Amino acid sequence: MTRLPLLLAPLLLVAACKKPESAHEAGTKKAEAVALPPVKVETSPVQVQKMPKYLTLTGSVLADRQSEIAANVSGRVTATYVERGMPVKAGQMIAVVDSKAASFQAAAAQAQSQAAQTQVALAKQECDRADTLFGQGALPRSEYDRLKTQCTAQLYQANAAQANADLAGKLAGDTIIRAPIDGIIGERYVNVGEYVQPPTRVASVFAIDPVRVSISVPEPAVALVKEGQQLDLEVSAYPDRLFPATVRFVSPALRVATRDLIIEASAKNADGALRPGMFAIAKLVVGEEEQPTVPVEAIKTDGTTKRMYLAKSGRAFEVVVRTGVQKDGRVAVLEPLGADEKVILKPPAGLQDGSSIQ
Repeated sequence: MTRLPLLLAPLLLVAACKKPESAHEAGTKKAEAVALPPVKVETSPVQVQKMPKYLTLTGSVLADRQSEIAANVSGRVTATYVERGMPVKAGQMIAVVDSKAASFQAAAAQAQSQAAQTQVALAKQECDRADTLFGQGALPRSEYDRLKTQCTAQLYQANAAQANADLAGKLAGDTIIRAPIDGIIGERYVNVGEYVQPPTRVASVFAIDPVRVSISVPEPAVALVKEGQQLDLEVSAYPDRLFPATVRFVSPALRVATRDLIIEASAKNADGALRPGMFAIAKLVVGEEEQPTVPVEAIKTDGTTKRMYLAKSGRAFEVVVRTGVQKDGRVAVLEPLGADEKVILKPPAGLQDGSSIQ
């Protein structure tokens, strides 16, 4: 009877030394025992097809027309009617200059013109009388020539006086400064109360629909460009948008200093997205080449990194890729891909590298 406690003692000691299983370990084993269900996805095969081959060039966006509006008159500005960014029509009032001084000058010039016309009428009478007397032999030749010359001079003086009157009248009318073209005001340089002179800049106006794009073509690529070609423009302000344009002008000569050719394209700009001064990347189609392509929906963009998922053996495999040209809803992939491979369209939020799929 005394041996039983001695035999049980080692067993009790082993049981006491065994560490109990924690709740975390138990949860981990339970999670491992339950497999995650496959993610349901839609796939599409990789297609090798002809995609446009581009010549990439750089250029600058310019206004189709631009005007720095001059005052063309002297005087004090009494009113302004435009602000930066305001659309205007040709002939619309931009500013008004005090017209009192100009009106006085116009009235004085008109009076001088009328006085000169009176002198012309008097001189004509003298010339007619001289013709009669000379014909009768009662007037010497020298006196006759003097009177005829005086009559002609009076006529020229009257014409000059009338021209001065017309100019003064025009300047009086120019006190209303108007927009020369349809466009958008870029800057207003004067305010009410400032004194302006004929060369003073009053405002700038830009016509930006369409816009011009000045593009530099390096000498080795000169043979690839010609008038009428289509190209796509990219600007940093709209990274996901392409602006179609057409080559309108091709310079006849290269610039000696830089050995490049300047061409000019025209692009529609109804919404005003393209603004003069923007740096533009121009992609000119120069041919086609076969490239592996995938639907645009297969590409997942994270900042500057682009990823897609390949479907292989019931699993998803994440791949970082570089993309190229887009056409008809498909995008070229610059990584080696086989035509038998499949990509996952619109990757679900929970999809990870190695996830089971169906």
